[in-house]
Amino acid sequence: MTAKQLTKGLPVVILASIVLAIGIYSMGNTIVQGQVVFGSTDQVPWNILIVAYVFLALAASGMCLVSTFGHALGFKRFEIISKRSLYLAISVLLPALLVLAMDLGRLDRVFYFITSPNLQAPMWWMGATYGIYVVVLLFEFFSVQTGNEKAVKVASYITLCGAVAATSILGGIFAVVIQRPLWFGGATSVYFVLSALITGIATLLIATVLTYKVAKDEVNLQLQEVLSYLGKAMAILLAVALGFHAWRLITLFYVGSENFTMILNGTYSVAFWGVVIALGLVIPIFMLMKNRTPGKLVLAGLLVLVGMFVDKYIMVIGGQLVQPYGEVAIYTSTFTEWAIIAGGIAAAVLIYMFGVKKFSLDAYGHEDTKVIRSANPSKIG
Repeated sequence: MTAKQLTKGLPVVILASIVLAIGIYSMGNTIVQGQVVFGSTDQVPWNILIVAYVFLALAASGMCLVSTFGHALGFKRFEIISKRSLYLAISVLLPALLVLAMDLGRLDRVFYFITSPNLQAPMWWMGATYGIYVVVLLFEFFSVQTGNEKAVKVASYITLCGAVAATSILGGIFAVVIQRPLWFGGATSVYFVLSALITGIATLLIATVLTYKVAKDEVNLQLQEVLSYLGKAMAILLAVALGFHAWRLITLFYVGSENFTMILNGTYSVAFWGVVIALGLVIPIFMLMKNRTPGKLVLAGLLVLVGMFVDKYIMVIGGQLVQPYGEVAIYTSTFTEWAIIAGGIAAAVLIYMFGVKKFSLDAYGHEDTKVIRSANPSKIG
């Protein structure tokens, strides 16, 4: 893609820069005032920043897993998307870690976390795993950029293991809390890995198609086929996610948890059934069954991302509302929290757009390869 084509994305850069500036201001305000600017309480200590971190971290891990399809697992057809997926994972994961750090209220607590490890805490293992994971991700992308195939191969195996480990440990933080029925259980970690794949594929589909649309460039036939395969794979994974939700509800019903009523016909019933299930799972499945055009892939991806974010909101926030003695707490997010989240997403967009401009994110260098044009470029599969 030429520099002239990429200037068409200037309005996006300007908007993202404004949002980022607001986010940076809110971060500074948080550092000065501390957690009083958040909606957290003693009963609900984990606010929507944790929701955003979980959502973004899962998306990054999912895209990292997709990048390993070509590099580590040897599926040659996916090599054309591997580099873009890898860079997108980095673009999303770095802001996600910053959002998590801001939830601490003081950045010096990050260093205390590193220098005073608690080896019995899943949260420490998550932090340590993600720290190593980020370094290896950066090394892998550098190796891809410099054409060091041997280093790429080795790093991709490590990132494959790291993505699964970091994601499952993140789920394990919730899974070990027996007092929270909405969190507890070994299936939570498995569901987090599944969510990572779904969220990562959705993000990758949206970013890839919109990048070509903004640049008014044509998607070559090989990339069209890969996007179609990813859309089909996401539909299958969404169907599996429906099964997970069914068993979660069955479990909550049998243990007599207040969370069951909250989801079935209570506080989060509309969000769960209307957004998570209908918009985020069922509708995208039907959309992706056949004729997976670029427009369908983007729309289905957006619906999936909305559903996945709301799903994690219900899990993280809703899981804290029901107190051990039956009392139901209340949580209200603040403007500062939303501004930090929006700033993190804007940072991810800007990092990605920088990569599109400075690096060739197509595996073989888009401008150096012959574009194979299909008879109907608007139709992916």
